[in-house]
Parts: sequence; C-alpha cells; structure tokens
Amino acid sequence: MSNYEFSLRQEVLLEKGADILGSLFHFARNNHISPSDKKDPVNVVYGLVWNAKSSILGADTEAELDRIETQFDFARKFYAGIEA
Repeated sequence: MSNYEFSLRQEVLLEKGADILGSLFHFARNNHISPSDKKDPVNVVYGLVWNAKSSILGADTEAELDRIETQFDFARKFYAGIEA
C-alpha cells in the first residue's frame, strides 16, 4: 500500500469513527444516559471508539488500521442492535 493509500484509509477511518461517535452520542442523549455513567454499555463503546479514533493518525501499519476498523465494525453492530 502506498503512502497515499495509507493516508486515504486513515482519513476514511477518521470519518467512520466520527459517524459512530455521533450516533452513540445522540442515542445516549435521547435515552437520558449520563456521560458520567462509565459503566453504561453505550458509554463503554463510546470510549472504545474514541480511543481507537484517537490512535488512527499514530498508526504505522495496515495491521493497526485493521484492528481499528474491527473495533469500529463492532461498535456499528452494537449500535444497530440497540437502535433496532
């Protein structure tokens, strides 16, 4: 993968992470879930996505980006399950 392709993938993952964070934030707000309740599953997944998103630009390998994308995929499935 070229440097350009790697950077493009990072950008796509940043957008994907932002979308997931927004969805989880709105769900929590609409369902009166306090952001300070660190044990609530929505906040746990939000924290997972936040940490993964924060590590995107520091990633040096495709494997690191794959792990981040896997975490995002999990979060999307979680959100789909609670939103259904």
